[in-house]
Amino acid sequence: MLTATAHTRMLLQRGQTSRLAGARATHLSSASGTLWVTIDHDARDIILEPGQGFTVRSSEAVTVSALSGPAVLDLRPVEARA
Repeated sequence: MLTATAHTRMLLQRGQTSRLAGARATHLSSASGTLWVTIDHDARDIILEPGQGFTVRSSEAVTVSALSGPAVLDLRPVEARA
C-alpha cells in the first residue's frame, strides 16, 4: 500500500545537510532554526529563519543545511490551481 502524505517534517542538527530530489512544487519552511537552501544550477542562496518559507519551482535537486540547530524543516506540496 502506498500512502501519500501532505506534510513532512524533518529535524536537522546544526551542520547537517539533506538532499531533496524531486522537490519541485514543494513549499519549504523553517519551523525552528535557520536553514540554508541551495538549488543545483541556481546562483541564489536562500536563508530561511523561523516562520519563513520558499516554494521550489525548479526541477533541479535542492540541498538544505541547518545553520543553527536543531532546525525543523517543513515540506508541503503546493496545491495545483484549477
